[in-house]
Amino acid sequence: MINSLDLNKYIELYQDFLHPNPNINSQAFLILKKEFEVKFMNNLLANLKEEDLFIRRKSILALGRFGEKALKSIVQLYMDTNNKTVKVSCLKTIIKVVVNFNLEELTQDEMLVVDLALKDSSPEMILTVISLLRQLGRTGRNILMKTCRDKDLLRAKASISALLEMKDHTIDDLFEDLLNDKSIDQMIKEDILRDKII
Repeated sequence: MINSLDLNKYIELYQDFLHPNPNINSQAFLILKKEFEVKFMNNLLANLKEEDLFIRRKSILALGRFGEKALKSIVQLYMDTNNKTVKVSCLKTIIKVVVNFNLEELTQDEMLVVDLALKDSSPEMILTVISLLRQLGRTGRNILMKTCRDKDLLRAKASISALLEMKDHTIDDLFEDLLNDKSIDQMIKEDILRDKII
């Protein structure tokens, strides 16, 4: 329980955290994380449903700096909500943690979030989860090698783009197979060929 003096300090620091000046907000972030970690993290998690894009983005960036501490709560939040904005924000937070802490693997629960997101057909969910997979090294690559054959054209095209960006020559054979597969959409083949020309 926070006493009134600490509460006033928290409110003041939180307002500084939302300040547009990066020096002010990064200093506030460090103090909030050190002195009010649990309350601050809960506050940031609640912000993931905020309609204000500025607050939502700042909260995603901040949660990304909490590392794996934030991921358990992010998984729970993803599972508990039907709100698409919150789900996308959860995925974006996972991306930030993966990038900031050089994670190449996620836990079983975190991968369940990825699996569920891959079943969602909304464009923003597709693009966000594919961006996450692109950051996950071999684990992500292996999933992308399957999703690039997906019936959903956006999911397949996004997967191809992610694989091409990985510049992994071990998957050249996959691209050859896709180019020779008559069931693969021509738009997918054009993406692969365009990359080969470049």
